[in-house]
Amino acid sequence: MVTKKEVAEYAGVSTATVSRVINGVGYISSETERKVRKAIEELNYIPNKLAGNLARNKSNLIAVLVEDLINPYYMALVDAMVERASAENYVVAVFAIKNRDVRHVLADLAANRVCGIVNLAMFTCDFSCYDIFTEAGTKLINCTADSSMVMINYRSGMEEAMSYLRDNGHKNVAFISGLEEWLTYKDARVKYFIDNRSRFGFSEDTAVLSADYPMSKAYDVGYALAGELIDSGKKTDAVICLTDMMALGATKAFFDRGYSVPNDVSFIGCDDLEFTEYFNPALTTISVDKRAEGFAYIDYILGKTSEVTEISTHLKVRESVKNISE
Repeated sequence: MVTKKEVAEYAGVSTATVSRVINGVGYISSETERKVRKAIEELNYIPNKLAGNLARNKSNLIAVLVEDLINPYYMALVDAMVERASAENYVVAVFAIKNRDVRHVLADLAANRVCGIVNLAMFTCDFSCYDIFTEAGTKLINCTADSSMVMINYRSGMEEAMSYLRDNGHKNVAFISGLEEWLTYKDARVKYFIDNRSRFGFSEDTAVLSADYPMSKAYDVGYALAGELIDSGKKTDAVICLTDMMALGATKAFFDRGYSVPNDVSFIGCDDLEFTEYFNPALTTISVDKRAEGFAYIDYILGKTSEVTEISTHLKVRESVKNISE
């Protein structure tokens, strides 16, 4: 992060002069102000309003950073956060960072004197950008290496999903991750699948497919990867998708290629979005308690808890898995 001292040296002025320009107090010649503002712009300096004013006068504003505004999962979390925060007279604001320089977004947060930040855009945020908030004591979630205060335990849900597929006779199970490859194998769901597929009797030759989510829409990624899976010729009798939205795209790809779900291939999603029971067929999915997750974020920021909160998962069985063992 660029410091005020570096801005002063670049502009050829004192740090006190830089402070006067930033805060708009005291006399500054127009030429000096021009030089300082030029230095701030060229160095991409974020004025540390938090370290001073914010540390003494935090607002009641909680910021939520997201990349994928279309994904109903994030909107369900925000809805829960708004419910919890409003009961305590706090306000939740959503900041979209897709295709934006996160430093500019953080400058907005500094200007708005946020009291907490919930980062739901973990894949594209530069953690070093949050130093000024850490120094000011702002409550952070998923913004630094040690600020993951809410953990989703996918182990139980994945175990139920894989057991259910096994018990219904499935052996050739693919996994549509959709994340970039370097992130795919860090995801807890993918890791559990790879580490345990032989234990459940699944072939280890089945595909684990990556793409560029969340830069591309989840349903587009699901559709494209399902097409790749079909074209690969790999024998596949079931597919687990990283999200329900990917499952939406993937099932359509199979339908468009003349396959029937679940008669030809079974599907399991993840998230348990409200509308997935209206899929045709209704989607079997790993359910996450999004209300509990959203409440946990707010409770930590408001100081109601200081421990890591674990959110459990379980399988919600519907109609998208067929018993092929009979």
